[in-house]
Amino acid sequence: MDFVRGLGGTIALMFIAWLLSVDRRRFPWKIVIGGLALQWALALFILKTDVGDALFTRIAELVKTVLDGAIAGATFVSEMLTPEKTPWFINVGVIILSTIIVISMLASIGYYFGILQRIVRGMAWVMRKSMGVTGAESLAAAANVFLGQTEAPLLVRPYIPTMSRSELMAMMTGGFATVAAGVLFVYVQMLDEAAAGLNLDITRHLLTACLMSAPGAFVMAKIMVPPTVGVDPEVEGVTGSTDEVVVNVAKPGENLLDAMTEGASQGMKLAINVLAMLIAFVALIHLVDAGLGVLGAQSWFAPVLDLLGLKTLSLSGLLGVVFRPIAYLIGIGPGDRSQIATLIGTSMATNEIIAYKGLAAMIRDHAVSDRSVYLTLYALCGFANLSSIGIQIGGIGPMAPGRRAELARLAPRAMLGGAMACWMTAAIAGTLI
Repeated sequence: MDFVRGLGGTIALMFIAWLLSVDRRRFPWKIVIGGLALQWALALFILKTDVGDALFTRIAELVKTVLDGAIAGATFVSEMLTPEKTPWFINVGVIILSTIIVISMLASIGYYFGILQRIVRGMAWVMRKSMGVTGAESLAAAANVFLGQTEAPLLVRPYIPTMSRSELMAMMTGGFATVAAGVLFVYVQMLDEAAAGLNLDITRHLLTACLMSAPGAFVMAKIMVPPTVGVDPEVEGVTGSTDEVVVNVAKPGENLLDAMTEGASQGMKLAINVLAMLIAFVALIHLVDAGLGVLGAQSWFAPVLDLLGLKTLSLSGLLGVVFRPIAYLIGIGPGDRSQIATLIGTSMATNEIIAYKGLAAMIRDHAVSDRSVYLTLYALCGFANLSSIGIQIGGIGPMAPGRRAELARLAPRAMLGGAMACWMTAAIAGTLI
């Protein structure tokens, strides 16, 4: 039954993408088949083979070791701020800062020694060969697994001005469908703490979600904006050959110490941005709920509440109603559907960190099943939200000023494509969990 639900959800999501296509007559069969095959292969390898299980168990242990180091730094700083008692908001803020800074520093070290370049190049080669996509877009998609939605395009910056519309769509959708490593580790820390004492493999499933959503983003992007037939490969791919994937990244510093310093500095900027968004959106939700509460308290509005199946009017309640079909498509059971639908809607309306915070609370309260927790991990693991539209346009636009208007037109469609890629990843994973 789970297999049928997952397969049906995958087909339904691709059908929605096709309905939103700019050219429904051209369906990219090769890319879709190749992308789905790659997603299934990754899911089967990680979730159903002994080798994959052992490998990602070791990676999860490494992640926890890194997080222990981040916590040690957070504890040191928080104890200096408040030696006797650490207020919860300082504790959470310092942990987020520490986690992102440490991961950013480690990524900078990886680039300094050329390790991440080789990993990204290998992943891009696999996507290029399995789906037949171009070098530039496959490189950006592979980089998105490690970097943020504005940092990954830097790897293909020289090609952005001459990219086709379909390539731009794929690059942007990949940014919306994945998350930066530093932020991913924040999710791991947040959810592992909530699941303390429970037999929940949070880390391995989050890592799997990041990998699976990269080819999933290609599937959605190419259905919605199909590649143009007969495009000059010199324009649409890496100069010289679309089969060749070149990673040209300058070393982040003159020496190892300089690279570590630069990585920590970049991590601090990202961490402050994350904290600022959390403060802003939590405040916004509170204000919206206050206004909706006043409206819902009116006697004449009672029939509307009854129609929606709500006792009180709130943003979470409305999102739960709107996104309930999506929760159904990814395989959430009827008992948990409204709660998970609320998280999916919250992720799109605000950001995924707030949604994961809500999931952490549900885990602590044992409010949803383990299966629903796992499916939600996959569904939320992307930057597909309204605020990210501005971030992408502002980040990629200066790399190709002449394409800024086109980026702005593509951004809402790419954001939706990124969200559907995450939902499709959840539906596929749901067949194996």
